[in-house]
Order: sequence, then structure tokens, then C-alpha cells
Amino acid sequence: MVFLMKNQQVFFFLLFVISLPISTLGTDSELIYHQCEKNFTQNHILQSNIGNLLMDMAAQSALHGFAISSSGSVNYDAVYGVARCEGDMSHEACSACIIGTEHDIQSICPGSGAVYAWREKCYLHYDITNFLGEWGRTYVMLRHSTSKPEDPKAFEQVLTELMGELIAEAAGARDLTLKFKSGESTVDENYKNSVTIYGMVQCTQDLGESECHYCLKSSLQAMADYCGGSVGCQLIGSGCVLRYEIYKFLFLDEAATGDKAPAPAPSVAAGY
Repeated sequence: MVFLMKNQQVFFFLLFVISLPISTLGTDSELIYHQCEKNFTQNHILQSNIGNLLMDMAAQSALHGFAISSSGSVNYDAVYGVARCEGDMSHEACSACIIGTEHDIQSICPGSGAVYAWREKCYLHYDITNFLGEWGRTYVMLRHSTSKPEDPKAFEQVLTELMGELIAEAAGARDLTLKFKSGESTVDENYKNSVTIYGMVQCTQDLGESECHYCLKSSLQAMADYCGGSVGCQLIGSGCVLRYEIYKFLFLDEAATGDKAPAPAPSVAAGY
């Protein structure tokens, strides 16, 4: 099913609700969704700027695990871009994911002035309109488990508290690498059938505190509307992503072994 919703910033969301277990949907080796927009022809300068932007984002992702970039004159054929990798990815894996995505979109979206592209664990967006620092311009995919918790009321209470804490931490993070937060909490911890909920939230690093918070809170509401009563849900967007499961789905130990580098300052074009 396809739904259109309009938010306060007069942007539209394209929301796909897929009633299948998350584990059966997509792999990190392929694009799970893409959008090509603002087609242009015979503009060698813009095409060159897009190429330079993509190279810079690939290089940044290898160093920092994300990228914020722009290329070209602000008033003439400029292009702006962000790349985000899930916080449990090493910088090497992040760069490989971004480079693979760039390779795909150059063949799928030739001559496009704006592209959104998602893999399971990384995302890339560039646009000839400066969107940096904004969140409400996105397409999102939302999918959920078909399994239900034994105690829905207790599950929902613990889930709401957990995700609320993670959202506050991610939105308030001053270090750009900490726009990713994960945690866990137990339902009926004194009962033999206790269940542990694992959650994660993440914003693109170009978003400020209020934009990140608004993106995550609005997305959490969408999850409640379409995944309510499910033991697992994943929302993939451009400005932010959220996920919760009753099993561990992150590989934080692997990310911790990756090379670290100081996080770069946001691009001047981000408008901070």
C-alpha cells in the first residue's frame, strides 16, 4: 500500500508499509529503494560538480563513517550531498557501501539533479537545491514484523521509554558521530518469559538538534501508527532512521575495531 502524508513543512512522505518479517526483506548488497529527480541535459559543469561531490563523499565516508559535502558555486550549478552509514559499520564497510551506491545511481539515474538512494545500512542523497540542515524532504520505507508481544501493554510502555531516551541522546549529541544511539531494555524482567527490546535511532549528521529531534519523534509516531502491536519495526528515511527488535541486530563490536578519525565540521553550506 502507498500512503501520502503532508507535514508542517509542506513536504510529502512516500510511505511503503510491508507486512513481512524484516529479515526477509532486502540485503545490504543491493539498493532497496531509489528516486531520480530534476533531470537535466547538456550541462557538463553540473555533471562535473556531481562527480566531484560523489568522490568527496566516498572519501569522507572512509574517514568518518558519514559525509556532508557540496560542490560548485552557490549561485551556479552547485550540488549538495549527504551520506549516512548505520552506526555499527566500520569506516571501511561504510565507504564500500557508499561507493557501491554511487556506482548504482550513476547508471540508474544519469542526468538527474537530485537522487535519493538507500541500501539496508547506508544512504546517499544529493540535490541541486540546498537541503542541508533540513529533514522534511524525504521518502521513507517502513516495515514490520508480523509477530506480536505476549503482553502488548507492557511491551509498548518499555518500548516508548527506550526509544524516547535514545531520541533525546541522539538529537542532543554535539559530536556528529553520536547522532547514532542504540540501547536495550527488558519487559517483565522479573518474569520467566521476559523479553529484551533492542533499539536504535540515527540522524544524518547535517541536522541540528531541533531538526534531528523532530525527525525522530515524527518517525516514531509513524512507527506507532503502522507497527503498533509488532515486536519489530524498521523505518528508513533520509533525515533519520529508527529500528527496534527483540533480537540483537547491530554489530557494534565490529564497528569498534574500525579505524577512527576526528569528525569533520559540517559544510558551510549546511547553514549553521
